[in-house]
Amino acid sequence: MAKKNNYDEAALAPVAEINITPMVDVMLVLLIIFMVTSPLMMSQLPVTLPKASSAPSENPKEPTVVSIDAAGNYFIDAGDGLGPIGVTGEGLQPKLIELSSLDPDQLVFVQGDSKIDYGRVVDLIGLVSASGFSKVSLKSTKLQGAVGEAGIVPVP
Repeated sequence: MAKKNNYDEAALAPVAEINITPMVDVMLVLLIIFMVTSPLMMSQLPVTLPKASSAPSENPKEPTVVSIDAAGNYFIDAGDGLGPIGVTGEGLQPKLIELSSLDPDQLVFVQGDSKIDYGRVVDLIGLVSASGFSKVSLKSTKLQGAVGEAGIVPVP
């Protein structure tokens, strides 16, 4: 006589779901281990650093200033104490290329008159960059009077 099973077929089928609880438990234990051990790994070795033998330069190089006035005239002040030298539009780039061949890492300030068209100032910045200078920035003066937050004054 055969004995009958009281088991359901669905109860004996394999489970195809991932049990997340053990994985979460392992991750929490690893998190606690890393939180405890990370301050211990941050200890620094006692190292005596060598002293530098060279002294910093006492006379930093003066930046070159390229200007355009309200009439559209160009001026170059190479920082050599001679002051700004007037240059024609055709002679500007050869003079800038000559200066960049002496020191391409020289800082160059570009300044334009407030009455000049902004596009001409942008063209001048592009000309200075194309002449071989890698450090080009704009130069401006501070406004007199009340200054708002971050130094910005609204234009009336």
